[in-house]
Amino acid sequence: MKFGGSCLQSRDGLLRMTAHVAQAQRPVIVVLSALKGVTDQLIGLVDGAAKGVAPDLRPLRLRHDEVLEVLKGDHREIAARGMKPLFDDLERTLVGIASLGEAPERARDRIVGMGERLSVVLAAAALAQTGLPTKVSVGAEAGVVTSDVWSDASLLPEAADRARTRFGRGDDVVHVVPGFVGQTPEGHWTTLGRGGSDTTATFLGAALGAPVILWKDTPGLLTADPRIVDKPRVIDRIHYLDVLELAHYGLQAIAEKAVHPARRAGVPVEIRSFVDEAPPSLVGDVQTTQLAITCVPEVVMLGLLDLGDSESMDHAAADPMTAAGAARVLGGIARVLDALGEAGVLPLLLTEASPAGEATLAIKAKHRAAVEKALARRRLGIDVQWRDGVAAVSLIGSAMRGRVGFAASVFACLAKEGINIDVISQTASERNISVIVARDQAKAAVRALHCAFVES
Repeated sequence: MKFGGSCLQSRDGLLRMTAHVAQAQRPVIVVLSALKGVTDQLIGLVDGAAKGVAPDLRPLRLRHDEVLEVLKGDHREIAARGMKPLFDDLERTLVGIASLGEAPERARDRIVGMGERLSVVLAAAALAQTGLPTKVSVGAEAGVVTSDVWSDASLLPEAADRARTRFGRGDDVVHVVPGFVGQTPEGHWTTLGRGGSDTTATFLGAALGAPVILWKDTPGLLTADPRIVDKPRVIDRIHYLDVLELAHYGLQAIAEKAVHPARRAGVPVEIRSFVDEAPPSLVGDVQTTQLAITCVPEVVMLGLLDLGDSESMDHAAADPMTAAGAARVLGGIARVLDALGEAGVLPLLLTEASPAGEATLAIKAKHRAAVEKALARRRLGIDVQWRDGVAAVSLIGSAMRGRVGFAASVFACLAKEGINIDVISQTASERNISVIVARDQAKAAVRALHCAFVES
């Protein structure tokens, strides 16, 4: 069971968490995020320290003391003692950064992941207070052994064996583990990137062959963003591959990284509402029951021009219709994709259908700087035209596979609303039809598609 920060934002949330865990069959592993807002506080502290600002931990201490009040007697004292060395470590590290005037990546990860480690101390004491037998495991002790790619670490091959050694005995225990954080084999603290607590939970579930429950402050997976569509529906069942598409194309409820361990091991993942009794969404090797519409609102396009043309080349090599010309066009695209790979960026779509040697890529706008830097390092000699002010809107779900005329109905729906499509892409699996539209038309596109293909 994984509980997100929004589930743990108050004393009532901590009590509700313990009630859910008390009802679970043991052994059970409880994976915890930081209290809501704490990670942002930690990022603010490390950024300030890097500018030479002396750290002030009083707001952070107060945030945890408010939740600490739910504990009584010895349990409260145990939690307070457990948090003290973590706060001391945090203060020492921040003072060191302030003296240095910069934040090394390793130190930043140590600080940013501290919220989960503090959360575990509170939760373990709250669970013990209810009489549940509780054990805490953190980092490598819990099997979360990672690479040293700071702020986006990956689990190492030996991690699963270490998790099975730690948790595979089947004892009558509630194991409490911090999400989001891991350790290198040398013991340095790392963080797993966006969705890191979900990833911790699905990794442990996969290693142990155990079903996973992700408790969220939303009613399962929805057919659209409720901030855009008034009445999105809950997707009650969805295949791993469909949820991967949703995550890559804008769904915030679960990260792509968290889906892969569960899919490889074939363990089911339930996404349940922490705030009400809404039916959960089941992610697994199941038939998807709903289509869904997602949106990436901040997108940039790369137009790659004249890939097959060069004044220094003879006519045959420059003509894309010859073997030499085709090799030049495809080689140019390959070099651009290599640059994206170097930057760790997976494009939203790629089209190449021009005999003149033109291709179009779309990436999330947040990746632009990294891609520009990677392209500049390689000096490819390719004319790249950037275009921003666009968004990617995607209709996703295996329910549309093999339906004759389906793509045409999507384009007709958008045309009816006066929405111009700049680029069109459909996956080979027919699970995803994506379009690039003007950013100011993206919400209208989502609403139109949801009305046509979900509500009706």
